[in-house]
Amino acid sequence: MNNTLRNILAISIAILPVNILMIWYRLTQTENFSTVDMIVYPLLFGGGLSILILLLNKYLIKDTFKETFNSGKGIWYWDILAGFGLTAIYFALFFLERATLYQWIPNHNPPNTELIDTMMALANNPVLLFIWFGPVLWIGIALFEELSRVFLLKCLWNINKSKNWHMTAIFLASSLIGVAHLYQGTAGIISIGLKSVVMSFYFYKYRRLLPLIISHALYDGIQFAFFVMQFRN
Repeated sequence: MNNTLRNILAISIAILPVNILMIWYRLTQTENFSTVDMIVYPLLFGGGLSILILLLNKYLIKDTFKETFNSGKGIWYWDILAGFGLTAIYFALFFLERATLYQWIPNHNPPNTELIDTMMALANNPVLLFIWFGPVLWIGIALFEELSRVFLLKCLWNINKSKNWHMTAIFLASSLIGVAHLYQGTAGIISIGLKSVVMSFYFYKYRRLLPLIISHALYDGIQFAFFVMQFRN
C-alpha cells in the first residue's frame, strides 16, 4: 500500500467516522446527553480513539510518536509556558468573537440544557467534579481532540509535501472540526474553526503537542469552572 492510501485509510478509520457520527447525531437527536453520558462518553470514546490513533500511527502510518506528534525542538517547561500563552490567545479570541461574530450571527437555538444539567450535577457532587476536571477534561477531551487534530493534519501533510497543500490542509481540517460543533450554531462553527486554524498553525511551526493539550484543557476548564460556580448551593 502506498503512502497516500495509508494516510487516507488512517483518516477514514480514526477521524472521519467519529466526526460524521457527531454531526449526524446532532442533526437527528431527540434527547440530550445525560450527566453520566457527558462523563462516560468522553472517557470511553476519547480514550479508546486516542489509543486507536496511536496504534494507527505506529502500524499503518509507520511513524513514531515523536515523528508525528512531537518532532519539534523544545523542553517540557517551555511547552507548559507555551500552553499558557495559547490559552491567553484562546480567551482573546473568545472575547473578540463575543463582541463581533456572535453579535453579527446570533444563535436562536434553545439553551444547551445538557451542559446546564451537567454543571448543576458537578456543582454539588465533589466526586463527579474531580472526575470531570481530571480524566474527562485532560484525557477524554483535551488529549483526544488534540491527538485527533494533529493526526489529521499529519496524515494530510504526508500526502503532499507542498507548503501550499499544508496550508490548505490546515483549513480543511479546521473546517471539519468546526462543523463537528454545529450544535453551537453558525457562529460557534466559525469560532471553533478559527481557533483550530490558530492551533494548527502553531503546530505547523513548532511541532509540539503538549502546548495544544494544555491550552485546550485550560480554556475549557476555566470556562466550565466559572459556570459551575454559579450553580453551587
